[in-house]
Amino acid sequence: MSMYLRIKQLNKTYGSRQVVSDLELEVQEGEVLSLLGPSGCGKTTILRMLAGLVAPDSGYIEVGGRVFFDGKRGLLVEERGLGMVFQDYALWPHMTVAQNISFGLRLRRMPARQIKERLHTLLELVNLPGYEQRYPYQLSGGQQQRVAVARALATEPRLLLLDEPLSSLDAALRETMSAELVQLFKRLKITTINVTHDQNEAMTMSDRITILRDGQVQQIGTPTELYLQPQNAFVASFMGQANMLPGALTDSDSETASIQLHDEDVCLSGQISAEARKHSGSHYFVCRPAHIAIAQEPPSAPHQNILTGQVVQTFFVAGRWRTHIKAGRQQQYTIQAFTDQPLQPSQSVWLAFPPTQSLIVPA
Repeated sequence: MSMYLRIKQLNKTYGSRQVVSDLELEVQEGEVLSLLGPSGCGKTTILRMLAGLVAPDSGYIEVGGRVFFDGKRGLLVEERGLGMVFQDYALWPHMTVAQNISFGLRLRRMPARQIKERLHTLLELVNLPGYEQRYPYQLSGGQQQRVAVARALATEPRLLLLDEPLSSLDAALRETMSAELVQLFKRLKITTINVTHDQNEAMTMSDRITILRDGQVQQIGTPTELYLQPQNAFVASFMGQANMLPGALTDSDSETASIQLHDEDVCLSGQISAEARKHSGSHYFVCRPAHIAIAQEPPSAPHQNILTGQVVQTFFVAGRWRTHIKAGRQQQYTIQAFTDQPLQPSQSVWLAFPPTQSLIVPA
């Protein structure tokens, strides 16, 4: 695949607040890239700068070999040839499904016969044949979302922009729709930028994810890379539940390191991230709940990556028991892990952290 979208040194400030800071981004043709981060991290501002709805302060944007913004001037919205799906879908309530989808085609004065053929193709693509004469109020949330996607695709855009398109749907429908959208975008081979604050949605829909915080890129990678190999504490915590124990490095080599927990005489070993190796301050020992082994009896042989603790509470979630455990002598840590059976509150347990599935990142 060839490089399709390039963003260089993109900046945007509102008053004294730097919303987007020196953004560098490259997206391949046909790739689905999600911008993921908490509210106020700049992801929607980036999307609006791509669309031409907000003017950058400085930087460079190029899409499909065409310069959208050169640092001083930018193309008008209507000249960019983009498709956009908004959070609330923004369907015209007085127009039928057919009129909503073909709105952009009529503005371009496409012949009626071609509009009819294009409309038929799009309705088939989004699994809504026979819905042409219905109005938005007669559709479910998922059906309205499909209409919004079809309308965005009608003009064959060079880039598709999604602004939290699934946030209005319930959890079950959101999961179904995210899978359907991925299949559709891959079939059409359309380059897509998706803005979301939902980690599960980003991991389901994306080829790669850009994690943003305070207008700055924290890490870019595949969903697997970001989950298993976060470069810092923010990415580790944002990409799903993670146990993060603070401490200081005691020794390290090219791939592994040991960390002594603060106010403890316990050292834990794990894989060390590239960023952690450069960092001279405090670090976190990170291990996902699913990777921790819980024993109700002390280990028969000494093991470095063992902590003792007491069960606080247990919940049944998605077919497994999620257990909260209090550990630490001087400084208390709450650790989450999964078990196949419920454990009793105040019960003593031993936690084993596999070094190959644990990571040390900079605090």
